[in-house]
Amino acid sequence: MRGIQPRTTVFVYRDRSMPSSSRGFAPTTSNDRPTPPGARGLPLLGETLDFIRSPNEFTNRRRDQYGTIFVSQLFGKPTVFMFGAEANRWIYAGEGKYLQNEWLPTIRKLLGANSLSLISGEQHKQRRKLLAPYFKRTSMGDCIPGMLNVAQKHLRRWATDGELGPVAIVPRMRSLAFEIAVTYVLGDVGDLGVGLDEFSRDFNIWTAGMFAPAPIAIPGSKFARAMAARTRMFTILDDLVMRRDAGSRRGPDVLSALLEVRDEDGEVLPRDTIVDELQLLLFAGHDTTVTATSNAIYHLASHPEVAARARAEQDQLLGAEDQDARRFSLDRIRAMTYLEAVITESMRLIPPVGGGFRVMLEDAEFGGFRIPRGWRVAIGPRSVHFDPELYPEPDRFDPQRWLAGERPPFTYIPFGGGPRTCLGMHFAMLEMHVVLALLLREFTWELLPDQDLSFTELPLPLPRSGLIVELRAR
Repeated sequence: MRGIQPRTTVFVYRDRSMPSSSRGFAPTTSNDRPTPPGARGLPLLGETLDFIRSPNEFTNRRRDQYGTIFVSQLFGKPTVFMFGAEANRWIYAGEGKYLQNEWLPTIRKLLGANSLSLISGEQHKQRRKLLAPYFKRTSMGDCIPGMLNVAQKHLRRWATDGELGPVAIVPRMRSLAFEIAVTYVLGDVGDLGVGLDEFSRDFNIWTAGMFAPAPIAIPGSKFARAMAARTRMFTILDDLVMRRDAGSRRGPDVLSALLEVRDEDGEVLPRDTIVDELQLLLFAGHDTTVTATSNAIYHLASHPEVAARARAEQDQLLGAEDQDARRFSLDRIRAMTYLEAVITESMRLIPPVGGGFRVMLEDAEFGGFRIPRGWRVAIGPRSVHFDPELYPEPDRFDPQRWLAGERPPFTYIPFGGGPRTCLGMHFAMLEMHVVLALLLREFTWELLPDQDLSFTELPLPLPRSGLIVELRAR
C-alpha cells in the first residue's frame, strides 16, 4: 500500500493590489496551485542578458505582459518577481522561515564568508544583535564631529579647485564619502599604514568586481583584479586590527566597537570575522551613500524651487541667536524636516540599491501561485515606490508628499526591511543630512547643459556624465 505523502507547509498572504481571482487562498498543499506565468528564454542563459541590459525595462515589460507575479530564468535559476506592499511583507516576513538571503556568486566570494550579509539563520540573528547597539540613531551623535570635519575639508577643496565653476559631483562625492566611511569604520586614517588614495584605489577595484559576469579569476579579468585587491585590503585591515587590539586606544569608530563585542559565550569575535565585517561596512557605507547623495544634488539642481525652500530652511537655522546654530547635533538635524523630505523623495524616485534576491527554503504560496523550493525571489523598491495608488503622479519629484504623515508599512523600502534592514541606515541618513546641509549653506549649483543625464542601472543608478554642475559660492 502506498504511504501517505506529507503535506507541504504553505505560507499565504492576501495581496489587495491584485484581482480577487488571483489573491491568496486558505492553506492547502502547494501542488494544488500553478507556478507563476513567464518565459524561460534561452538554454542556460535564460533571460539574463535582457535583464542586465535594463532591469527596469525588463520588469516593466513583463509586468505588463504577465501581471504582478511572473517568473523568469536568470543567472541559472528560476526567479520570481512579485510587486506590491503585501509582496514585500511576505518576502521580509519569510526570512529564515520559507526563504533566506541570496547573493550572486561574485559578491559572495568578494564580500567574505564571515560578514553579516552572507551569514544566515541563527548566526545572522545573533551577530546582528551584537552589532545593532552601535548603529542605533541615538548612538550616532558621537560620529558627527568626524563626519563634519571630513565634509568641510572636501567642500573647501571643491571651492578652491579651479576657483569653482564646473564640478563633476559623482567622483568628488566618491572621495568625500570614502573618507567619511573610513573614518567612521576604522578611526584615524593615518593608522592604515598606507595612503588613503592607495587604499581607495584597491577599494574601487574590489567593488567593481562585485558585478563581474562570473566568479572566475581569469588573469587580467575584472574579477581577478578584484580578488587581488581584496587580498591586499584584507592584509592592511588585518594588520590594523592586530595593532589596535594590542593597544589600549579606543574611539567612536566601528573597529573599536568590534574589538569590544562579546558573543553569548563571552568570547571576542575572531580576527578574520572582524576584518570581513570591516570590508562589508566600507562597501555598504560608501557606494549607496554616494548614489543617494549625488542623486539628491541632481534633484535639487533640477528643481530650483525645492532647492530654494531647502536653502531657506538652513538659513533659518543659521539665523538663531545662539552660537551653537552652526553646529550639528542630532536635535538640530531632526529640525531639518524639509531636507529630510528632499532626501526621502529622492530615494523614492531613485532607490540607491535596485534590488536583491532571496532563495526559497521550501515550497510556499503567494497570490494563488506556488513558489517551489530552490527558486529565487527578486525584491526591489522601485515597483512599490512608483505605485500611483500610494504615490499620486509617481514620476514627479515632490518632497511635500513626505510632510503629510507616515506611510503604510512596506511601501517605502530604500533600506530594505525585516531582519535584514540596512544596519547602517541611520549613519547614511546622518551623512546625507550633514553633506547636503553644508552644500545648501555655502553654495548654489546649476546643471551644465550638453551632458548625458541618463542614468545607469547596474551596478548603481547614477548620471552617466558624472553630474557636472556649475558651482557658485553664496
